[in-house]
Amino acid sequence: FNTEKKPFDDVRVRKALLMAIDRWGGSQGLSRISTLRSVGGVIRPGSPMATPEAELVKLPGFGKDIKKSREEAKKLLAEAGVPNLKFQLWNRNLAMPYTPAGIFLVDQWRQIGVEVEHVQSDTGKDIATMNSGQFEVAIDFSNLFMDDSSLSLAKFLSRSRSPQNMSGSEDPELDKLYDDHMRERDPEKRKAIVRAFEKRLFEQAYQQPLLWWHRIVPTHKQLMGWKMSPSHNLGQQLEDVWINA
Repeated sequence: FNTEKKPFDDVRVRKALLMAIDRWGGSQGLSRISTLRSVGGVIRPGSPMATPEAELVKLPGFGKDIKKSREEAKKLLAEAGVPNLKFQLWNRNLAMPYTPAGIFLVDQWRQIGVEVEHVQSDTGKDIATMNSGQFEVAIDFSNLFMDDSSLSLAKFLSRSRSPQNMSGSEDPELDKLYDDHMRERDPEKRKAIVRAFEKRLFEQAYQQPLLWWHRIVPTHKQLMGWKMSPSHNLGQQLEDVWINA
């Protein structure tokens, strides 16, 4: 959410829109038609620092009682004075996973009475629009090359510290938690700080992961020597790859 534009400068509006999303139900449907699959927080699900499901469901936007969440979302929009909210959702025009993600969000928000125009453009224009702040709500991406919390959390720091933060938010509390976590050596204490960071981030609802995608790479049977990696930032050295024609 662009926190510098009304009404998205109001935490009630941002939180309402996050609470309206049925991630658990969406993951079941979207995993059948797209690369979108796992429900998770800011750390990759299944990795050592990831928030377990039992804790994740307590955070705004991750509850499993979607009917209850949507009723609360409607109340928040009414309290914020925007019961009939309309806005544009900016998105890349890439088929996977952006198009199904955008269509899914439009439908989720429709169910709390919010009207959304889905605007898709080529990657260059989309990123330029986010960098310039000329958007209301947008689908961004996070593509990491390893499960390191210092990498995962950096995107959610204050904009003045992290150009990756497209929401424009400034939150000294998140910045302090990040710095504390960087200095902490004890793995369990570090994990607890990550949990506190995530709780603060989702309660303020500046931005939030939708679903984590599952990498699928089809290759031809004649392609030899190439090994699958969890990220397309990895495995780009092709000197050991050959075609067995």
